[in-house]
Amino acid sequence: MNESQIDRRIDFLIREANSEDPIRDQAITYAFRVITNYFSVKCDARSRKLSLNCPYRSKKAHNLFLLLNDEEGWLDKVTNEHQYPLKRAWEWMIKESGKLTMQFVKDHLNKWPVVVVTKDENKLLRDDPNKEPHQRYQDAGIEVLEKTESGGWQPRRLPNQILD
Repeated sequence: MNESQIDRRIDFLIREANSEDPIRDQAITYAFRVITNYFSVKCDARSRKLSLNCPYRSKKAHNLFLLLNDEEGWLDKVTNEHQYPLKRAWEWMIKESGKLTMQFVKDHLNKWPVVVVTKDENKLLRDDPNKEPHQRYQDAGIEVLEKTESGGWQPRRLPNQILD
């Protein structure tokens, strides 16, 4: 998968959002999954590969990985969670229809990558459209870590804390 292929999938979402009768069906949902997976790991990864290669994890999921020292055991106890729920992303696109550009959509979706969380943590996450996606994690007491260039892990900087 490459940028050109991702652009075609984003174009598909934009055209559907701008249509007279936009609908979120399986094709829309799957396109969102492919796009957000690509933004997270630079490929169209299935769930297990995404979990193992995702540069964002909850602290609890990371500590569990270190404790178990067993990929298969760890994969059974974690899930890939969209910080920005796909339903909410689609609602945003409908609201912004007519103003959507390729770069606008990319920037918006890329702000909130997939995070690997424990299945127990996933049960605590609730979506509130009046809050920023990171607030869902704060409300649930989940700290998100990001992988560093050296291979270590550190607390994730929020998009407004990232310097261009």
